[in-house]
Amino acid sequence: MSSPGLIPTFSTAVNTWQCDENDHLNVQYYTEFGHEASAHLMAGLGLGPRAQRHAGLVVGVAEDHVRYLREFRIIDTVEVRSAPVEIGERDLLAYHEIRNPADHRIAATLSRRIVCNKPWPASFRARSQAACLPLPDIARPRSVGKRALPDIALADARRVGLIEIGRAAIAPAECDERGELLPHHQFGRYSDGAAFLWNHLGFDRSAMQDRQEGTVVVEMLNRYRHALRAGDLIVVMSGLAAFTDKVLTFMHFLFEVETGTLAACAEAVGMKFDQKARKIMTFNEEDQARLGNRQLRLAA
Repeated sequence: MSSPGLIPTFSTAVNTWQCDENDHLNVQYYTEFGHEASAHLMAGLGLGPRAQRHAGLVVGVAEDHVRYLREFRIIDTVEVRSAPVEIGERDLLAYHEIRNPADHRIAATLSRRIVCNKPWPASFRARSQAACLPLPDIARPRSVGKRALPDIALADARRVGLIEIGRAAIAPAECDERGELLPHHQFGRYSDGAAFLWNHLGFDRSAMQDRQEGTVVVEMLNRYRHALRAGDLIVVMSGLAAFTDKVLTFMHFLFEVETGTLAACAEAVGMKFDQKARKIMTFNEEDQARLGNRQLRLAA
């Protein structure tokens, strides 16, 4: 069962087109579920989209932290239950528990920092404070958030060892009602470019797929810095920050091309995945030596 005090905020089932080469739900859609759940949570606390417009409030996202704990496969049912964790003058930390109601097990957790252009209405703050729950240990950062992500300029990205993994223009269909890029499409850019990064690190993704080896992300922290809009040109630059015999920690930097503005930055924890056994794989000594040579050299 879900944790006491959480309210239902989203439900769906996994579609074929949402799954990746591992035949499980792609990481970006957990963020989509959390995005829609956030809107329902806000409404349940008395500040839904209509109320925000009436009050002249502009509400956005500052940070998403996701822990991917279990797989969702095609046709699996999805249920999100949520609660506020803390409320400030202009920000709210929301907790979303993403479960498969068929077995009642937690598949992922998402903690979202929501921000507002004005102080929250008093009634909303009071309702949020009354509904606040402590953040569960299972949702706390495990391998991300321990290092400050450098404020890199696009012009300096290659100098520190970052490589380009994605370049595109933002389409209107990827944006919300204000014309701003939806959060899950930022996660999607990181996911779509992952093959470039793994290839750069010396892992032939096509050969891996032939051997039924995939790659997975188990945790991600994304900080949203500047809004991106339909028509903006973007480039994602990424690199390897740290590694162990089983775990790789990546850094992603998403830039707006024309101005070189850093629009978002993320840490992602990735692993090799045996698609047949459904288990994490180990990097051998040759792999680790190669990874050491391609690790980012960032100033402390």
